[in-house]
Amino acid sequence: MPDDHSLLAHMVPRLTRGVEDAATDALAFILNESKPCRSALADMVSAGDRQLPEIVDVKTQVTVSDKARLDLVAYDRSRLKRLIIESKFWAPLLDGQVSGYVKHLASDGPTMLLFVAPEARHETLWVKIERQVKDEPGLELGLERDVGKMRVADVAASDKRIALMSWNTLLGGLRNADASMDANVQQLRGLTQAQDEVGFAPLHPEDLDATIPRRLIGFNRIVDDVVSRGTRDGWITTKGMRAAPKSDGHLRFIGFGLEDGGGPIGITLCVSFSHWAQRGTSPVWLRIWHKQPIDLQALSDVLSAAGWLPTWREPEWLWVPIELPLGVEYEDALDSATEQVKRIRDFMIKLA
Repeated sequence: MPDDHSLLAHMVPRLTRGVEDAATDALAFILNESKPCRSALADMVSAGDRQLPEIVDVKTQVTVSDKARLDLVAYDRSRLKRLIIESKFWAPLLDGQVSGYVKHLASDGPTMLLFVAPEARHETLWVKIERQVKDEPGLELGLERDVGKMRVADVAASDKRIALMSWNTLLGGLRNADASMDANVQQLRGLTQAQDEVGFAPLHPEDLDATIPRRLIGFNRIVDDVVSRGTRDGWITTKGMRAAPKSDGHLRFIGFGLEDGGGPIGITLCVSFSHWAQRGTSPVWLRIWHKQPIDLQALSDVLSAAGWLPTWREPEWLWVPIELPLGVEYEDALDSATEQVKRIRDFMIKLA
């Protein structure tokens, strides 16, 4: 099962808007429950001769002033703040956050302010971190470098450091540190990977190329044309149905002649950007509601035996990807998509 299918990835965004806080609390739980994970974290953030002292415990949401609250603080045996972790997904860097947090690090021995954020955000986030340091009188960055997959900068005239690491790197380093914690690390990794996918990553020139909107229009057209062909040939019905706007794509309600109470139910052919981003399979999907006169698990098994791309099951839906062939012209792509949808319909009729 891919990491982003974890229970935390599914439940946390549904229960709270404070996903960053939930991820921080989960990380704190892992670190407090496992000395090997605390040691692995200390090793990951140490560089050269600046090995952090032993981390004995961590606390979250540590209030240091009326306006400042530290996401996660790691303490040594003397109760000194050795490591401050600021958890980020796509929330902005607040004014004065960097300089304010650095001041709360212990001044006796090596310490670090570590930002953990999606890798796609590192380039722009590091620029903002540098800018905040430059704008703070008396605070200056010294040597900057990459240590493994972590960006590190010394704070001049001190043993303090500022660093930036991805969630994937951090949790990858904890994954094999303690076998008893692997399941928990995997759960948190699923949540962070799911959040990586929903954010607005910084744009690059190639992201604004006109090829992209032309492709998206083409995907919508394939959905409409498959429905038109199926309706014309009589194996799709759209009576009483219409096209519907979709926040992440384009959707058509259709029926295959399977009846429940006198009418076709619960089948849509759609372009789904979210499923495309999460599964990486196809932009076009057939979504089948669980209230069908067939066993959806049996349908999934039949499709798998027929060599189909992996389906995706949710509590109320079965998502079946429609594979779009590469290197062919539009009519050939449309022929392929139409044939796949018709084959799924035929399998459903046999199972009904």
